[in-house]
Amino acid sequence: MTATASRTTNRRPELLAPAGGPEPFAAALAAGADAIYCGMGSFNARRKATNFTDEAFEQACRAAHLAGSRVYVTVNIVIKQSEMGDALQLIHRCSTLGADAFIIQDWGLFFEVKRTMPGIETHISTQANIHDDRGTIWCREQGADRVTLSRELSIDEIAAIHNAAPDVDLEVFSHGAICFCYSGLCLLSSFAMAGRSANRGMCAQPCRLPYELIDENGRSLSPAGRERALCPRDTNTSQLVRRLYDAGAASLKLEGRMKAPDYVYSIVDVYRHEIDDMLAGATVAKDEEAARQRQLKRCFNRDFTHAYQDGTSGDEMMSYERSNNRGQIVGTVLGSRLANRDVRGLKPDDRRRRAAIARIELFEPVGKGDLLELRHDNEFDQFLTTIAADDAAAGDIIECRVPRSMPEGCRVRVIRSQRAIDAAGAALKRDVLRRRSVD
Repeated sequence: MTATASRTTNRRPELLAPAGGPEPFAAALAAGADAIYCGMGSFNARRKATNFTDEAFEQACRAAHLAGSRVYVTVNIVIKQSEMGDALQLIHRCSTLGADAFIIQDWGLFFEVKRTMPGIETHISTQANIHDDRGTIWCREQGADRVTLSRELSIDEIAAIHNAAPDVDLEVFSHGAICFCYSGLCLLSSFAMAGRSANRGMCAQPCRLPYELIDENGRSLSPAGRERALCPRDTNTSQLVRRLYDAGAASLKLEGRMKAPDYVYSIVDVYRHEIDDMLAGATVAKDEEAARQRQLKRCFNRDFTHAYQDGTSGDEMMSYERSNNRGQIVGTVLGSRLANRDVRGLKPDDRRRRAAIARIELFEPVGKGDLLELRHDNEFDQFLTTIAADDAAAGDIIECRVPRSMPEGCRVRVIRSQRAIDAAGAALKRDVLRRRSVD
């Protein structure tokens, strides 16, 4: 049966948002998340995130429950025998503070939770690498309430698992960073950075670094433009929501527990609209869809892919040339002039280093306060950033003051959207609409 087959239930898909601390949590709630996952203590895969204190977590759970949303706690690392008691105490404590479910990787911890706290709702983490119907059915038989599938599965493979186990809640990663390895089960960080185990929440992201392939004679075999041979792009399935839902995805999970509130608000907002429009059977105008994709591109991204969902894994999913934020390309530099034309006595190189005014032709709109990156393909490491002084439309030519002249043909990107920051800030000041009556 193909992925286009209709689901056997009419349940609305859950939009599951990330939160690395109280502010991203509030942003996710304000943007309309149905559920939010976050970390407590040190037994989670994002130990470097701000995470929560007991008091902040209890307040966050109360706010979520009043808004009709759920809260999941990630306990998604392997647990040492000496840590088992502390991990169980953490789960018990979070449950009493208001957590609705726990996302677990370690099977020993899972079975201890089922034995000692049978009423706790348990979700199997993607890092358990459940990738077929046999594993999914086995998880159900052990008492798991949900299975988060491996990120590498195609939509057709998700549909096949759903058809074999239609009574299992399937959660799928739908947006954000993906690992070079299977389901985050990586040992490279442990090998490259002693003590920085990805399976213990301390990934150093060595897959994002440049590498050089050397033969036995010391000659470089690395192809030009492929310095970061292990760096994937970020997943974006915002235009595949209907297909994922029809395939059986009960929960669409957005990655980003290390991200800022404006990032969380922006991506949750887009997926909220996509899901609501799908359920309403609404046709989205081209201009509106373009605006949503623009909103996603102006969040942190390494360029986008949905190769795994399509069943491929080639060059189309890799970000070989850079691993940092690409933003959105919005224009090109037409040329530069010196801000101060008095260059008498200066050498040619020094003249270029003087403050300049860059003329930029836009083919996408920019907003006042947007952070722009100027970078030329022939001088890839000689980039700089500047702030857009005013709002401007596609087709406009704008001028920006820059620390030095930039050559004609530089690509111009928006790498931080002031509009997104303002929207998230405004949302955090509004009261979240209560969906649950209080007695």
